[in-house]
Amino acid sequence: MAVSEVTIANYAPWGNAQLAFEVGGGPLTTDSVIVNAVQTTETVEYLAALNLESPSWDGQPGVDSSTYRCTGRLLSPDRLDPRITNGSQAEATINGYRGRFELVFDLTMDRAAYRDIRQSIQGTFRVIGGPG
Repeated sequence: MAVSEVTIANYAPWGNAQLAFEVGGGPLTTDSVIVNAVQTTETVEYLAALNLESPSWDGQPGVDSSTYRCTGRLLSPDRLDPRITNGSQAEATINGYRGRFELVFDLTMDRAAYRDIRQSIQGTFRVIGGPG
């Protein structure tokens, strides 16, 4: 992840989550092999303060015990890029563990307050591997 060490230090100890969303919208390039225009992508990175809820799987078959529900706020930058939509996935490091974060929009937030505070963020985090 490429969130700068300075940014992480500025938000310590709250900045426990680094999220890297890959979004489209860059300039078109030409693929030399198939000679088609290809949409380029860019990575948009965020530092967030996220709280994780332990999985409540109760040993039931078919339930994934590596998925955590997350809620919190963006720290830097404080708003999601408009190209990031509901269900977007990001490479993530949360509390030192690497995995995949899937965004779920919070549609219950009061729109008048939305302008004045850092954007809330929620979703699920699936741990992939160990500490990163």
